[in-house]
Amino acid sequence: MVASYGSIADDGASKRSQLTDLYEEAAVLASETTKPLTNKPNQHAPQKGVHLYQFPASFYSCEARLVLEEKGVDYTEHDICIIAGVFDQYEPEYVRLNPRCVVPTLCIDGKVTSDAHNIVLHADDFFPQAVKLFPDDDNKDIVKEQFDLACSVYVEALTYGEAPGGPKLPWHMRGMMKSNHGKKYNMLKKKLHEHRDDPYLKACYEGKLAILTKQIEILDSEKQLSDIVNATKIIMKQLNKSLIEGPAKDGGWLCGENYTIADMQWGLTLARLHMREYSDLLWGDYPAIEAYCQKLMARPAIQKAVVQYQTTSKIGGLVLRRRVAQSSKKIALLVAAAALIGIALNRK
Repeated sequence: MVASYGSIADDGASKRSQLTDLYEEAAVLASETTKPLTNKPNQHAPQKGVHLYQFPASFYSCEARLVLEEKGVDYTEHDICIIAGVFDQYEPEYVRLNPRCVVPTLCIDGKVTSDAHNIVLHADDFFPQAVKLFPDDDNKDIVKEQFDLACSVYVEALTYGEAPGGPKLPWHMRGMMKSNHGKKYNMLKKKLHEHRDDPYLKACYEGKLAILTKQIEILDSEKQLSDIVNATKIIMKQLNKSLIEGPAKDGGWLCGENYTIADMQWGLTLARLHMREYSDLLWGDYPAIEAYCQKLMARPAIQKAVVQYQTTSKIGGLVLRRRVAQSSKKIALLVAAAALIGIALNRK
């Protein structure tokens, strides 16, 4: 089973919403680069072991980490800094792994899978040693329905936008978001110019520019954000109905006695919205959802893969390390250039 959503964000899994046709509008991107990759051989990927390319605060990186934790998989993390002018996701080395220029990317023995929802479904099939999160029993249609419902929440806009009547962004995020998209746009234009003679990179950067332009339009629109909040309230009403009428009312999980991929996806979604202080606005009238949220957040896997990654020190430390590395590279290039100039002058 492969998720059929289209991605718009740098912390990327695709979304079925008013943005469903986003990739179709970005027609400049070659068709191969618009599709999520599933277990595709890639010479640029690590050829042995399980590797996850991710950013700590990324919602979709949390999704990929969470499924690996739930399945008990040992894996190596590779940090990709997608903010603060660093933008590792646009570096050619990474784009050759993931043509969408987004995180996360999962590599297993040299084979690449992209798009967070796609990674979840692939990992559940690929690692059978743990309990299967997507069951093959009579509950599978209900589980898929609830998984899709959780995936339909436009978490990125709610995380990084300021909807009327919603919680305000923390001051440090507000300042970063105001400049982040402009810096991304400029970086992509620069990369496109630098690699204009490489057909693959050129197609990837052109496609990402088209997508980023659409993303900016949405996050800068109060009406769009207001519509997203209203749509999310309708989704929460549906979730509440399932909780008070289904197995959860008797102490079970959302779709039955066992924890499934639907619970995992709702745990991730509710945890992010809770941390972003949307609880009162979106499910303040639904105590069943709040109880479900607390039950999910108490799971060790969610604590380890989601909550513990949302710290300023973890994110700030990564940004600092990347900026120091970039500065060191620039200094090294300047020193090398000066040395070459010195050699040339000595020869005269």
